[in-house]
Amino acid sequence: MAIIFKILLLTFVLPTLIFAHQVTLEDKSLEEIVNTRMAKMQEIKSSSSKIHKIISSENFEEIQRLSEILLNAAIQFKGLFPEGSQYGKASESIWTTVDDPDNIEKIDTFAEYTQKFINDIEMIKLSVELEDQEMLNDSFKSMAENCGSCHKKFKG
Repeated sequence: MAIIFKILLLTFVLPTLIFAHQVTLEDKSLEEIVNTRMAKMQEIKSSSSKIHKIISSENFEEIQRLSEILLNAAIQFKGLFPEGSQYGKASESIWTTVDDPDNIEKIDTFAEYTQKFINDIEMIKLSVELEDQEMLNDSFKSMAENCGSCHKKFKG
């Protein structure tokens, strides 16, 4: 029952909380936003690399610690793309929406990619809590694939 509750929490509550605060250009200068964005990406890369190196060790305590760092960095990263902060190597398509033929509303595909990334990290954390090595490997693989596809699509 606790696992079902966690999955529901990850699916419905966490995304709502993440959208609660978005950085705006009124909050910070363009340079501050871009520098923070780059620092968070480096933190994500570093944490992911460290997890990758120890993933088969079954050192769940350390993987849990690193996944917390990774999750916090990813959540902060997601909010660092306010309208008007187009700059650097990021693709313009981050700030545009696309038509979804199955939906009359617009969909922000970059937001979907970043939310999937956050969900993947949450699954890593859940697999660590369950000490499920197979689930951990699958979750990490999914997260890494998501990184690659997002970079391919959105890094200018």
